[in-house]
Amino acid sequence: MSHEQDVTRQFDTVAARYEKSPIHADGPDLPLFRAAAESLRPRHALDVGCGPGHVALVLAPFCGAVQAVDASFEMVKIASARAASAAPANIVCQQAAAADLPFPDASMDLVTCRFSAHHWRHLSSGLQEIARVLRPGGTFIVTDSVAPDDALADTHLQTIELLRDTSHVRNYTVSAWMAVLALHGLMPARTDHFRIRIGFDDWVARALTPSARVATLKDLLRNAPIEARDRLGVLEDGSFHLDVLTAQCRKAGA
Repeated sequence: MSHEQDVTRQFDTVAARYEKSPIHADGPDLPLFRAAAESLRPRHALDVGCGPGHVALVLAPFCGAVQAVDASFEMVKIASARAASAAPANIVCQQAAAADLPFPDASMDLVTCRFSAHHWRHLSSGLQEIARVLRPGGTFIVTDSVAPDDALADTHLQTIELLRDTSHVRNYTVSAWMAVLALHGLMPARTDHFRIRIGFDDWVARALTPSARVATLKDLLRNAPIEARDRLGVLEDGSFHLDVLTAQCRKAGA
């Protein structure tokens, strides 16, 4: 099975759980997406890796039209159903991967992406496509969990993420994000940093992590070196903390 097939299989199976997930349905970054859309009033917006449509629904009241894409058919199905019952009726959802967006060059005024990029096999390929469909001077807003700069904590984070969900590829450091955004002419004009608590039981239930791996995850978190436990903010019940970056970028050229 290819990575792309693994991502689709994983999220087709658990799509409904993400609609109600507090981390995804709420969160300190969502008001930033809303505020940007309200300020920009874009004619054409695109949400990449839309999941069950949380960002698309936030954008819609301030946009002429919103396209929402996800690699998972079941995610698109949920997002479409939610969009159909929302006002205004200006959201169109379809299945598509970040690395192969079905839109013309420079056709979008605003592109967003939230908690999706750490599942992309090639981050640069996805950002290249986003830069292609975004008009010069347009805005790209991305939110994703980020890795610690400390190698020890980073190793533990990537390990537990992969054990919990095999479609995980990598959480990137903030410096890595800044470099790859700049590489594609997406220049951060504002960055916001958050730290969110990940409840262990909800985290594994949302991904339908097999029980054998749940036991391994608990063991890894319990027995991680104190430096890694401190950096990840591991709690007695196995819950921990993730650092999150939101970057609002302007595409060069206008």
